[in-house]
Amino acid sequence: MQKLIHHSVLCLTALLVLNGCGKKDHGDDQPDQIYEVTQGNFNIIISANGTLDAIKRYNIEAPPIAKRGLDIIEAVDNQTPLKKGDQIVLFSDEKYIEHLEDQEIRIEEGEKNLMLHEQDYQMKIADIVSLIKKATDAHRASLEALEKYVNEDAPLQKKDLQKDVEVARKNVKDEKRDLAQLKENLLSASMGDEGARLGIEGQIEDSKEKMENLENAEERQIYDLRIFKQYTFPQNSRILQQTVVKAEMDLQKQLVNATAQRVQLERKIYAQKRTLKTLRKQRSDLIENMGMLTVTAPVDGVISYGDPNPRRRHQQQKEIVVGASLQPSELIGSIPDLSRLVVTLDIPETTRSKVDVGMRSEMRIKALPNLRMSGEVSKIADMASHLNFWDRTSPKIYPTVILIYETDPALRPGMSVEVDMVSEEIRNVIFVPVEALYAKEGTIFCRVRKRMGPEEREVRIGRSSSSFVEILEGLEPGEKVLLSREGL
Repeated sequence: MQKLIHHSVLCLTALLVLNGCGKKDHGDDQPDQIYEVTQGNFNIIISANGTLDAIKRYNIEAPPIAKRGLDIIEAVDNQTPLKKGDQIVLFSDEKYIEHLEDQEIRIEEGEKNLMLHEQDYQMKIADIVSLIKKATDAHRASLEALEKYVNEDAPLQKKDLQKDVEVARKNVKDEKRDLAQLKENLLSASMGDEGARLGIEGQIEDSKEKMENLENAEERQIYDLRIFKQYTFPQNSRILQQTVVKAEMDLQKQLVNATAQRVQLERKIYAQKRTLKTLRKQRSDLIENMGMLTVTAPVDGVISYGDPNPRRRHQQQKEIVVGASLQPSELIGSIPDLSRLVVTLDIPETTRSKVDVGMRSEMRIKALPNLRMSGEVSKIADMASHLNFWDRTSPKIYPTVILIYETDPALRPGMSVEVDMVSEEIRNVIFVPVEALYAKEGTIFCRVRKRMGPEEREVRIGRSSSSFVEILEGLEPGEKVLLSREGL
């Protein structure tokens, strides 16, 4: 309890200091002001100064172009009323046109190179097809030669050799039969005349000689047949098979070479197409960028050059005039949406605990003293920031936004606003104005009006605002207190 009383005394002392210790500067002949103590309601108000702003702003930025430069050649005046689509700033396209001409030349050269690559591809493919056809024909011919020899020529040759052997054997057999007959005739003739005998003997000698020749011929035919079977046919078959294998290898080699050359040629064409695609994309981007050199209003409104952030407006802003140069995406200004307004203000760190989202607020516009507006706290920053963001020693504040319920055609962003936020509604309590109290030796007193003169009375206080203080003990409703201390 002692701590609470001490805290209340300190708070009241601070209030009294801010309010001139309860004195009214009326001069010595000015009578004390009288206040009748009542029981009722009063609000704890947190006052602050803010700035009127639009709830939404359409930021206007320089186009996000990185290479060509952004030199202003036309610009409307600041605070110019605009319709949606009206030109705000026009940047020079001179450098872009030069670059576009260079790009067209590069594209033309790229198209010629692509055409040459495609023609070279067609010719090389024709050569490859010819070589593959030649290798295929050679392979087919070798297979046909092998099949013809194995299935036709060799069997026919073997059959002819076998027939020759059979003929030779038949000739030998016939000659043996004829020789045997001559020998029988000789035996018969030996008993006859000598002339017949001598003639048969001559025929026998001729037959023997012929028999020898026929037997030699038979041996040659049998030898030729054996040579064919053991040597000629296997060797010729092997040679023809080797020819087939060689033809297959040549064909595979041509196919592999064809694939490698085709892939290489296609890669050249693909690379050239990609290069051409890139050049065309760059041209398209360049044309698109040139279209972005005209910055227009996204909505109806009034253009306001500079940073729309009220905490940064004191900084030097780049002047948006003919001849100025901007960086890509650099902020030009903004067009506020005046259909809904807010008040932006900074809540000191010491006051943050007394302000909550949804808190009712009453506002006065300094430029329009007869206009009163109401609203509520809609947003409070989660983290504190420095009042001067470049100065780490400056006081910490919480940027706060108050949503205004009403609007008025005379309101404009940037107007100064006095804000009273209702932190707490104190109901059914005894209270007096701050000017009725004063502190002395750590105790709170007031002066109560009596018939015999003012009576100094100690009071115990409770909650307070910048105007009123709750009285817990020491005063009753209906008593009158003095609001100044002259003569004490």
